[in-house]
Amino acid sequence: MSKAVWSITKFLCWVAVLAVGTANVHGVELGPLRVQNRYPLYILFLTPAPDTPKLIEPGQWQISLNASYTSVYINEQSSDWSVLMDMEMTILDLGLTYGLTSHVNINLAGTWISMQAGFMDGPLGTYHELCGLPDYDRPDRPTNEFGYHMTANGEDWVDGESGGLHLGETVISAKLALIGYDSTQGFSSSLSAALKAPTGEVEHGFGSGRHDRALVLLNRYRLSPLSLYVNPGYVWLSDPETADADIQVDDMLTLLFGVEWEVFQNLSGLAQLNFMTSPLSHTRIPQLDQNSLELALGIGYSASDRLVFEFAFCEDLTRTAPDFTVHGGVRWALGH
Repeated sequence: MSKAVWSITKFLCWVAVLAVGTANVHGVELGPLRVQNRYPLYILFLTPAPDTPKLIEPGQWQISLNASYTSVYINEQSSDWSVLMDMEMTILDLGLTYGLTSHVNINLAGTWISMQAGFMDGPLGTYHELCGLPDYDRPDRPTNEFGYHMTANGEDWVDGESGGLHLGETVISAKLALIGYDSTQGFSSSLSAALKAPTGEVEHGFGSGRHDRALVLLNRYRLSPLSLYVNPGYVWLSDPETADADIQVDDMLTLLFGVEWEVFQNLSGLAQLNFMTSPLSHTRIPQLDQNSLELALGIGYSASDRLVFEFAFCEDLTRTAPDFTVHGGVRWALGH
């Protein structure tokens, strides 16, 4: 974990140095936060990435790097299902966007995941005790010990692997401008279509082994200094590939609601709710069947009209989201 975080920090600092002396800030749109629910169940499937309806210019490239560190704990059984998720994860998302035309952008995004025992069990237990929050039976497990295993009807689905940096699923998407795509004020809307390619290892929980598809309507209403983002979506899921277990999943409805407040021309405060219906519905384990709602609070900073940084902290509002997520990201536009 420490090596991965240190490498990310060095990269972000290097990019920031490149921007010094070249800043030309024009009130760049900073929201919404590019944070996703990193609950291990959702990592297996396609979950739409938060986005704005705004497009980059034709012939322009944009590189994005997002890094998250998160903690998850669940240890539950029902008559047919058993799930243990006791881990901390470092997750890297690298995206490449190209302005194909004035109305169409295309994007390729890959995910890399490292699962490990971590070091947060002690601090989290103290935090929960001081705030009077439930500790979800964490003391029943050894401190800072990795565990990731899911079974259905006595058959194995996932047997997680600790350590290393593993390729997750790859997503190809296109964004089509609909209304007000070149406006800086008022209402704008675009349509995003995404296809997930099964590049993640199935057995250890880095992918489902199947294709998923999604359509998301990206909406923004801006009346400076306030911007509102509303992104409803639908995800068509394929039943995951398994060696033994018979797993059937439901399609998902998704919704993002975000608010951006422009504190200064190049600095915004951001808050958003990310909602998803669960892909599972009959396990009788609430942490799998319950719909997901996660709160994200953060800031966005534009070092120039081509370079944007963001930082956020995410908290679960339902049990089908990580205990917490710390997030950092950078978007860098290249070309004319």
